[in-house]
Amino acid sequence: MFLEYAEHDLRNIHAYVESQFSQKLANKVYTDIRNTILLLENNPNLGHTVPQLSTLGMSDFRYLIVEKRNKVVYQVDSKKKQIYVYLICNERQDFEAAFAKRMLEM
Repeated sequence: MFLEYAEHDLRNIHAYVESQFSQKLANKVYTDIRNTILLLENNPNLGHTVPQLSTLGMSDFRYLIVEKRNKVVYQVDSKKKQIYVYLICNERQDFEAAFAKRMLEM
């Protein structure tokens, strides 16, 4: 479900929140993001299609805002009934640049 890139993103968000605010808040944000992503297993269409990709006919990529500040980009594999989390991006990051870079890395 979580691709290696997304795990790395989540650890980076945790580290950032911890360094800027507190470990308690960082743990809460981390847990909230993970729990929301786990909800996607039973509700894969909870998020919105990624406009940049849906115009290319790739409507299986979706995104979800978590904790008001984090965007999770995932792909729904309807045949396997699985989701794959590709990117977790904080609002302080340039989403367009992070998304483009991640798509090129795959």
